[in-house]
Amino acid sequence: MLHCNIPAIILPRRSLSHLAATRASLPEGFVLFPDFFDIREQRLLLTTALSQLDALEGKRVRKLQREYRAKNPIPESSPLEGLFLPEQYYTFQEGHYDNVIRDYREMHISSWPESQVHGLTSVLDRLRALYPSPNIQTHLLHLSSSGEILSHIDNVSASGVWIMGVSLGVTRMLRMTSTNIATPKIFDIMLPSGSIYLQRDDLRYSWQHAVLRPPDLGECGQRVSIMVRVGP
Repeated sequence: MLHCNIPAIILPRRSLSHLAATRASLPEGFVLFPDFFDIREQRLLLTTALSQLDALEGKRVRKLQREYRAKNPIPESSPLEGLFLPEQYYTFQEGHYDNVIRDYREMHISSWPESQVHGLTSVLDRLRALYPSPNIQTHLLHLSSSGEILSHIDNVSASGVWIMGVSLGVTRMLRMTSTNIATPKIFDIMLPSGSIYLQRDDLRYSWQHAVLRPPDLGECGQRVSIMVRVGP
């Protein structure tokens, strides 16, 4: 496991030995692995996550999905974005109960189908090796092309001292805003597909965070986030 009583840093893929050499001007308690998962691993995670989410759809939507896939098989050479169906084949919620998330699907998962998906365990084991502590909760969040997570601070009673996010699909922008009125600070950082970020300790509750569509990237596609957090 990665024990991170360290300042915010950016780590290259598969290399934890560059800690001292890759410090960035980000808040203490933030770590980014910009390209942790390769494209094969991303496809496996995204396919599995979408399958889990699709299982919660109603019978009519699942039937439409099956018919679309039968007529439009996905070639193995398809880019990652090709794993998503057109948005009309998903039931996106317009707004979250707390008005923080827009145009999304979500679910909590207690376990992954590791015995049914070849190679999934080894990919998840790489992710698990980064957990700062055990007793975790896992949440899948699928944003449509118009979906966003608006600025907020997580509920202290619902989550613990760290949260980790895996990005799969289109690049989005994470915006962190300090709640310190005396010294207000904002930083934006891109979350490309295959990246992982970790927020922990004071950063969780002294900074608001949002996941937004980058203003300069034009049309925005779909994305799935695998959110892992320690329990309260």
